[in-house]
Amino acid sequence: MKKVALVTGAAMGLGQMIADELHANGFEVIAYDKVFGDDVLKPKDLPERLDVLVNCAGMNIINWCADVKEADWDTVVDVNLKGTFLMAQACLPMLKESKGTILNIVSNAAHLPMRCSAAYNASKGGALILTKQLAREFSPDVTVFSVSPNRLEGTPMSDSIDDQVTETRGWSKEYAKEYQNGSLLAGEETKPEYCAELIGFLLSTKERHKYLAGCDVPYGV
Repeated sequence: MKKVALVTGAAMGLGQMIADELHANGFEVIAYDKVFGDDVLKPKDLPERLDVLVNCAGMNIINWCADVKEADWDTVVDVNLKGTFLMAQACLPMLKESKGTILNIVSNAAHLPMRCSAAYNASKGGALILTKQLAREFSPDVTVFSVSPNRLEGTPMSDSIDDQVTETRGWSKEYAKEYQNGSLLAGEETKPEYCAELIGFLLSTKERHKYLAGCDVPYGV
């Protein structure tokens, strides 16, 4: 019987690549995304059997702290933090039955402050400690850990941020990219397919990730 994985934010970007990798590793994959009418804040139509939940749905609305609108703050924190919690809570009975796994896609934003990104960084910092909290409460039946990628190349999230940065900070896209790459130790943005490949490898068997319970795996800094 195939193992079943549910991936939120699976319609595009890193989420889609993770879903593809899990499929290649023999999982039956459920792509859960707002594009398909799914809502992480109102979990529904969940499978009766589940081995892995990947919380990858995320968003960012950037602005200077003084100018952040309360509605924008709520939107970002709701999706990135509250949605992660609600999906984990809703899927817990199935994951306890299967002795399964929750992987939360966090971000290096949980570790590093960034200008014009207060809501996003706060939500990802919250998701990081939430991962550790869930790992404590759900273990040993359910393994919970996280992966924190740095900036990913060519994803809809990165493209959206580029557009917002040029408007908010008055930079050209060329300068914004040069500035960003200058802070990355590899000298370039992370290719999301390699991050997804690592995640697929880790999740392919419980033995490869069960000792990561409560841990956060940085992918680039």
